Order: sequence, then C-alpha cells, then structure tokens
Amino acid sequence: MQNQLSPFIQHWLRLSLVKKRSPAFWLALLAHFELTIEQLFSLPVRELSQCGLKPDEIALINSPGDEIERIKQWLCQHPLNQIIAMSDVAYPERLKQLDSPPLILYCHGNAQLLTAPQLAIVGSRKATINGLNTARRLAKELGDAGITVTSGLALGIDGAAHQGAYPTSGRTVAILGGGLGCIYPRSHQALALSLVEHGGCLVSEFPPWETVKPYHFPRRNRLIAALSSGVLLIEARIKSGSMITANLAADMGIDVFATPGNINNPLSEGPHYLIQQGARLVTSSGDICEELGWVVKDLEREGGNHQQDDDDEPLLKEFTGEPINIDYLVEKTGLSVNRLMPRLVELELQGRIVAVPGGYTRAMGPVGS
Repeated sequence: MQNQLSPFIQHWLRLSLVKKRSPAFWLALLAHFELTIEQLFSLPVRELSQCGLKPDEIALINSPGDEIERIKQWLCQHPLNQIIAMSDVAYPERLKQLDSPPLILYCHGNAQLLTAPQLAIVGSRKATINGLNTARRLAKELGDAGITVTSGLALGIDGAAHQGAYPTSGRTVAILGGGLGCIYPRSHQALALSLVEHGGCLVSEFPPWETVKPYHFPRRNRLIAALSSGVLLIEARIKSGSMITANLAADMGIDVFATPGNINNPLSEGPHYLIQQGARLVTSSGDICEELGWVVKDLEREGGNHQQDDDDEPLLKEFTGEPINIDYLVEKTGLSVNRLMPRLVELELQGRIVAVPGGYTRAMGPVGS
C-alpha cells in the first residue's frame, strides 16, 4: 500500500494506463516470457516489440505523459489517498482469482477493510421504502457484528447499505464506477465523505480523474462480487446490474443471498428467482452469518438510548410534510454533514423519518412518535 510513488509502483501504474490492453494481457505477457515487472521495463524497444507490443504502446509505457504526475498530485492531496499495486502485500487475495484483476487499486480511506470479511449488498436504484429500510437494517447489524459491508455507492439499495453500516461501525467499502475524484452520483458526495470520515473506504480501479462510463459498471460489479464472501440481493428486476453482480458471484462460487418481497412488486422478481435457483432466503443478518460460518457478537441492544431520543427532538421538529434536503438541515441545526448523516440514518432505522426524492420527510404519524 503506497501513499507515494516508488519506481516499482510506477511500473504497474504505467501498464494500467495503457487503455487498449487489459490487465489479463500484461499478466499473461509477464508469465509467458517469464519476466518480472522490473525486467519488463528494463528491456530495450526492440525486445519489447518482440514481446508483441506495438510502437504506440511502447511509447506509452516508457513515457506516459503527465498522467503519472497527476497521480502524484492526487496522492499528496490527502493522507488517506493510497495506491495498492497487484504485487503489494495489501492487495486483496480474492481479487487475484479474477481472470483480469486490476493492476492498481486507488483507495481513499481505510484500505485495510479490503482484506476483512465482507458481505456485498446490492439492489435496485429505484427501491421501495421497505427495501431501503431492509438494506439499512441488515447493513447496520452486519457492521455492528464486525462484518464489512461492500456496495457500489449507487442510488437506492447501494446507498442505503452504506448508510446503515458506517454510522456505528464505519465498516463499509464503496466500489466506484469512476475515479475517486469524480464521485457518482453527485448526490452521494456527502455520503462518500461521511463513510470515509467514519472509517470506511472508497475504492476504484480507474485513475482519479476518470469520469463514469456505462461500460465501467460491469467492471465495478465484478470487484464487488469478488471481494465478498457473499452477495445479498435486495429488490431488483430480472434484467438489472444487481442481478449481473449476483450471477457473477454464483459463477465465482460465492454464496448468494436474497430477501423475499411482495409478489406483486416487479422488484421482487430478481430475489425470488435467485431463491428458486438455490440462493439462501434472508430475513436477518443471522441467516447470513450462519450460512457463512461467521461467529459474531450478540447484536441485540439492552435498553434504549433515551438521551439520544431527547437530543433528536429539535432535529425532528424541522420535519414537515414536505421533503427537506441536507443543506437546509445543516443550516437550521448547525450540525456538520458528518454529524448529521448518522443521526438521520438512525431516525430512518427507527421509522421516524423517510428518505424521499429531494431529501427527507417525517414518517406517517406525529413527529417523534
């Protein structure tokens, strides 16, 4: 794991920046000619050509332009910015099982989570309120039990999973479909900041400046699946990216889990299909831990946090029947985003407020009920 660019790390970076070649190509080339990464970069141009490299590719790896300098600048911008090369001891062993594992991982946050036990939670971007609450509850229980929750920072189930995991345990990893300098969706920039502040980690195989492209998401999904001991699907249509992630996991021999839903809800199609195909039906985090053989601490809390309830009353009074956004709440309460978000998540888990397009609104019934 590096927060500075050694010559060794620069070698791997230069290969990763040749966009026309996949990681699998470079790994196969090194294996075929029995070369180390250092030996490859010591070869003269003639011998590089004999290895099958084209002139423009040789030029790129020998002189990658200003991209290496841009990455150096990114590393200096924050102490939590890190790079993990494939040969680094901190590189997750699970990723090495992929046919084309990323040569480089860009990380912002606690990168040690990448080698911790992980459970991926994925699902629809247009999830129901029940689906969002289920994702938050299960993620919170898993995080409190010491399990890292991994997802893709997307709208809907992904975001809810991160929201459930980070406030109390901080154990969540977000795999991005673009560079770490281009958080997508933009509405989740505050969430990304908060999960890192609480001990989580943002991860990408793309350079920090790389914007999101449609073809990036399958690559992101394969990392989500490969990093995890199991994948949990909460609400998804049969034809969806979340189902692709679940199917990738099954193909890798990774356990797949699914939550049942309303048979009249189209978003129940994906989970119900997986259950019919043998996925483990899940109604609690205990179902997952039992199946995977994880021994975890008792998740039940004794008593209630009455002091927290009292502290939340001024915040709850801000909610009316209309959606209220984060900026408004920051201004009215004087709380920072990092302090506000965990409290909003806790209120959602208690069923006292509801996330809606445009922000949050109070749940049905009197405020504070």
